[in-house]
Amino acid sequence: MEIRVLGCHGSQLPGCGLTSFLIDGTTLVDAGAVTSVLALEEQARVEHILVTHAHLDHIRELSSLADNLCYFRRGTPLWVVAPEGVIAQLRKHIFNGAIWPDFSAIPSAENPVLRFMAVRPGEASSLGHLRVTAIPVHHTVETVAYVVDAGTGSGAPAAVFIGDTGPTDEVWAVAGQDRVRAVFVETSLPGELGDLARLTGHLTPADLAAELGKLGRANQPQIYLYHMKIQYLNEIQQEISLLGNVNIHVLSDGQVIRI
Repeated sequence: MEIRVLGCHGSQLPGCGLTSFLIDGTTLVDAGAVTSVLALEEQARVEHILVTHAHLDHIRELSSLADNLCYFRRGTPLWVVAPEGVIAQLRKHIFNGAIWPDFSAIPSAENPVLRFMAVRPGEASSLGHLRVTAIPVHHTVETVAYVVDAGTGSGAPAAVFIGDTGPTDEVWAVAGQDRVRAVFVETSLPGELGDLARLTGHLTPADLAAELGKLGRANQPQIYLYHMKIQYLNEIQQEISLLGNVNIHVLSDGQVIRI
């Protein structure tokens, strides 16, 4: 499984993309940075988007991707995969014919640019050569993490993509399984803003350390951090270094990780 970091920041400035990961060139986890990064031919190879939640920094370029694919005329729909409640938010607030065209009915309902696929937490779904399972996490709106298996067999290596979250439990029980090789998790704010982190459903480095303590296994997966607020990047990185965990890595845009 090849994971390309299209964007990994928690706020946007020139050269800093919002959250989006591209798996094997065909599957996106969130769509904060897609059309601003990928060439049109690369966009046309995307078959599925796993949406963790409906906050704008995680769906910002889904609208422009749909528009590009409409005129690319590739003949197959882009599948937007999310829990039913998240899909309802996308339909109501984005693809509603007022804020943006309803590309689930364009150019026709029979041959649309977008199709929506609802997933139930805890149930595995096959998406091409990948197997995907949604796990609820704690944020200010309905949000899930995704466990992505690099194959449909039960023993395939896996990565866990945790959307925005505060302290949570269920996903760490899954992340503690031996087949999980990598965990992508947010760490948005420094310790001095702990109250704001709790209010907004995010993690500080101290919170992250407590969450990693829930893994409960000797062989720890690699931990990849993202969604840091750029204004506090130095403070967050300093606090991360003090944890002394050699398995923790801070992501950068354009990085490629292979599992």
